[in-house]
Amino acid sequence: MKINFSKDQFEMLLKTLYLGIWMANAYDDDPEANEFFDLQAYLLGFAKDFGLEDYVAYDEKKKICYPSETITEDETLNLLIERYDDFTFLDKLIYNLAGRDMLDKHGQKTIEKMSDEEFFKEEAFFVEKYQKEFAKNGIKNLTVATTAKKTVSRSSGK
Repeated sequence: MKINFSKDQFEMLLKTLYLGIWMANAYDDDPEANEFFDLQAYLLGFAKDFGLEDYVAYDEKKKICYPSETITEDETLNLLIERYDDFTFLDKLIYNLAGRDMLDKHGQKTIEKMSDEEFFKEEAFFVEKYQKEFAKNGIKNLTVATTAKKTVSRSSGK
């Protein structure tokens, strides 16, 4: 099979590949030990054919192509990564907080007995609460409790 690319299409392919590789390998202990990395190195090897050699850093010792600073420091790509991270962080946080609140309110056994419809309706209440809070205030009101909850005592202390 043969696929033809224009220079602009191949440039977009390299950028898209970089974003995908970044996501797949961002927290990998050995990012070079997978098929994503191998595909990236292979495709970067064709960059010169498209006049995009500034997108490639070549390691003579390993004989491998890497994305150069032209890609890794591309402001548009880094803004996309940052936007993705911000939305993912908030989304995970909202659903984790909603899950915690549901557990506190209903307990595990009750949650397990809920139908999907009941569960998602109840979850939506908590999710919406946190979505509104974070949309209005960001994380400025977010705190982490470092001590046990205080309990209210009705005794007069006498």
